[in-house]
Amino acid sequence: ARGAPSGPTRRRAMDNPYADLSAANDEESAGLVRANDENACDSSSNDENASPLVQLDATEHSVDARLPRADVRTIALNTWLYMATPMSMPATVAVAGARWSMVFFTYSAGSTYWTGRVLGKAFLADPTCTTYAKMTSKAASRVLIRRGVDESKVGKWEPRIEFAVLVLQFVTYYLDATVQIVYITQYFGQTFTNVKMCSATWALFVGVMSLPVVQIPTIHDSGRVVALPCVAVVVALAVFFGEILSTRPWEKCDPGPTYGRVVTSASVFNSLGNFAYGFGGHGLYPEELREMKNPEDWPKVLNITYGTMVPIYLLVMYWGYKAYGDFAKGNINLNFPHNGANIVSMLMQSVQCYYGVFFTSITLMMRIETYLGVDPTRGWSVVTRYGVSPAVFRLVFRTFFLATEVIVAAIFLAVSGDVILDIQSLAGAVGMTAMTFFLPSLIHYGFNMTERSSNLERFWVVVNFTMGVAIMFSGLYGSLSSLFANKLVDQCPVEYVYAPHDPRDPCYVSGIHY
Repeated sequence: ARGAPSGPTRRRAMDNPYADLSAANDEESAGLVRANDENACDSSSNDENASPLVQLDATEHSVDARLPRADVRTIALNTWLYMATPMSMPATVAVAGARWSMVFFTYSAGSTYWTGRVLGKAFLADPTCTTYAKMTSKAASRVLIRRGVDESKVGKWEPRIEFAVLVLQFVTYYLDATVQIVYITQYFGQTFTNVKMCSATWALFVGVMSLPVVQIPTIHDSGRVVALPCVAVVVALAVFFGEILSTRPWEKCDPGPTYGRVVTSASVFNSLGNFAYGFGGHGLYPEELREMKNPEDWPKVLNITYGTMVPIYLLVMYWGYKAYGDFAKGNINLNFPHNGANIVSMLMQSVQCYYGVFFTSITLMMRIETYLGVDPTRGWSVVTRYGVSPAVFRLVFRTFFLATEVIVAAIFLAVSGDVILDIQSLAGAVGMTAMTFFLPSLIHYGFNMTERSSNLERFWVVVNFTMGVAIMFSGLYGSLSSLFANKLVDQCPVEYVYAPHDPRDPCYVSGIHY
């Protein structure tokens, strides 16, 4: 068991009414282990064959007390890796146009860094806010009470608000997990071109391959493997710049790239959801904070993530749009020739997306497991109320959960069009916009603002809230319009067209010259 916290590095221990559980709970989870009394008596007498395992019914409080084990490195790498979606940025610029893209990107980067800091401050103010839903409901309660609403009425609304935000979070990250599966499915179909399989079959294969990674119990436990997909991102970026700088379509190709011809009002709205997606990890920030040993180090996590990823986004947006213009695809590898470097890139991005299936699903699965009385921090040392160890329960439950995501991904793969960009935009519009932009404004108002707050701060909160609502509904309109415009197509087997063989390709006439 962890020793009793001391000093400023564990402020959570001073504020959290459940922190004393952490020191008391090792094998008995702060007294929440419930062994059958009769079996205990039998075990203490002459029955030498009695099982030494005891039944443990986890509660939310006992799990929260056991979770804070992750260091800054583990949390920072996970946060960085989840934000790392640069390859879709050139296509986002293509549908929004260069000017609107820079406006949206600048606002998104500045606003989401601020909202990330807001969530960290709110958690330190009340460390019992261990989930995004709970943090939002507590903030809303504070605002309502401050506005003079009767506390009894607030008490009735708080669990309703928590449930509504929980549903929003679930739908958002469930959709995002399907995005990761769609990515891997397309990468495999593009890489192994001699294997003629339907998109649904590829999705099933990806699901089976993803089973081991979704068995990682918690975010803390991912620290052993998270560096590998981060390295894969770096390799994929190197290939991206290598392919563009070696082919230089704007200089060597005929007819060359075009710019701004595919921009419509619907596509501009669609891009808003994609920018929200690119900065959309905030819905998992409270869950990451609850696993940190020292949550006051959260600003270090954000500084590492934004200090590196924002420049990467800018470089990829500029060079990708310059090279491919209106033809830039959500799956950027289709803009490259089918060569060895491209295959390496797709394999590296598959590694990242495999991990993405885990990270987008982990908080959802942990939440359900805890609700069912299964402690995600436990392995084989105890027995659940279902008669099996937590590890066995995880294997069965998470396999079923992953299977549902595979089915949804297969449905999305059955339509034509740039489905990756559309699903990303839908996931971004449905919940990431809310949890990244306007709900943090509410949380800031509830936890961090006082009567001494300046008029400028109040103005910024109102603007950020209003912009977030506008981005959410406009992005939802754009993404659904694009999805419904697609048609079901026969994808058996899946066919992919690489540069320069598509008639719209910048190098279609001249071919590619290195």
